[in-house]
Amino acid sequence: MNNDDLGLISTCVKDLQPGTAVLQFFELRSKDVRKTRSGQDYLDLTVGDATGTISCKMWSDALRKWGQDFNPGDFVKIEGRVEAYKDRNQLVVEKIRRVEPSEIPDTASLIRASQSDPEALLEELIALARTLEPPELSDLLEEILVKNADTIKTFPAAKMIHHAYRGGLIEHVCTVTRKVEAILEIEKNINRSIALAGAILHDIGKILELNPRAQGRTLEGRLIGHVILGVGLVRDAAAQKGLEDRPWLMELEHIILSHHGETQFGAPVKPLTREALLVHFIDNLDSKLKIMEEALESVDSEGFTAYNKWLEGRAFAGGGLLPKEDDDVGNSREIG
Repeated sequence: MNNDDLGLISTCVKDLQPGTAVLQFFELRSKDVRKTRSGQDYLDLTVGDATGTISCKMWSDALRKWGQDFNPGDFVKIEGRVEAYKDRNQLVVEKIRRVEPSEIPDTASLIRASQSDPEALLEELIALARTLEPPELSDLLEEILVKNADTIKTFPAAKMIHHAYRGGLIEHVCTVTRKVEAILEIEKNINRSIALAGAILHDIGKILELNPRAQGRTLEGRLIGHVILGVGLVRDAAAQKGLEDRPWLMELEHIILSHHGETQFGAPVKPLTREALLVHFIDNLDSKLKIMEEALESVDSEGFTAYNKWLEGRAFAGGGLLPKEDDDVGNSREIG
């Protein structure tokens, strides 16, 4: 046992409140070196556990004393204090060190993961893929899903914006696919097989773009991105089956290429088919709803979240979900 293990204080991230003294383990989610107005370096960190994340500041004095021999994905031990800043909690780091998993009694408590069963979600996608036409398209999707099952089931869907946790990718893909399938009951002029195939594979490139546990992007992820990587993965799989000349393949690739909607958001092309347009808007909807759901886990006494840059505003909990008069101001609330 290290000396800094004496007097260990452990509080779930979701329960941290201003004034709380901290001496506990976290998973480091992000790390950025920034400068104060006076030009001194400090670290802007995000740490978390299975219940959520909290922003951290490691000011220049602590940085000079303890260094920065730790990176996103590492487990760290932090001593510090929680304070309120602009309606949000932040952790001021007074001491930090990287720790080995063997030092932590329960690493699972530090790793955020989907509440859904990834195995069941994968089986759902495979079963749906088997209903698509033509059979060649069905076989291609099933092969991609089965071949990449381990990464599809465990990877996050993003580095930090939405579904950024273990199993987040397959959770996001399944909810997008379900929403697309629901719309298909109304819009009869959309090709069901192409739309559902696109929904299932729209983010397949993320298994090449991201590292596990939302700990950043791979080199090819940073230089190429998941959109192009996804098209390459699908095209290579099709070539191995001799399907390069199939007309549906180009439409499927177009969905992957255009699912971000606009070039400024990373789409090489805009959606130019009904199926691509549908997948783009459903993907955006699912992402925004998840961002809002997570933001609404903590609201103030009037039912508003802190400012969220991805929502470009402060989300509102809505009628019936406001804090009761006898609730503490700023209580965390489970929504959804």
